[in-house]
Amino acid sequence: MSAAIEALLAQARALRTAGQADAAATAYRNAATLARTEDAPLGLAHALRHVSDLAREAGRDDEALATGSEALALYRAQATPLPLDLANALRVTALALDLNDQHDAAVSLWREARGLYAGLGISAGVAECEQHLPRRAT
Repeated sequence: MSAAIEALLAQARALRTAGQADAAATAYRNAATLARTEDAPLGLAHALRHVSDLAREAGRDDEALATGSEALALYRAQATPLPLDLANALRVTALALDLNDQHDAAVSLWREARGLYAGLGISAGVAECEQHLPRRAT
């Protein structure tokens, strides 16, 4: 990933941390555009994952689903995706699917993300996934 993409991602993170969600989304979109131009799939996936999260928070459900799905596909296309990156992409895509009333499609993503988070020892991630999974009848 180029220094220019990394700089845009860092700027976007700083803006988001400062509570400037719209400006952060713009910076993430700019990073995605540059990553497309430079053929940097991991930079693109990372930027799109955050665009999805911000779009969901802003109530732009269709954009959240489109960008989350694209990020997930990019991570899956890697020979050895990093488990945390993949888990986070599964999470944002599952959230977007749920918002778009595609709950059945979201369940398999929540299960996969739960397994990855569990393997990484990220209990908060496991707990969030379990909150979204259907309860089993006892």
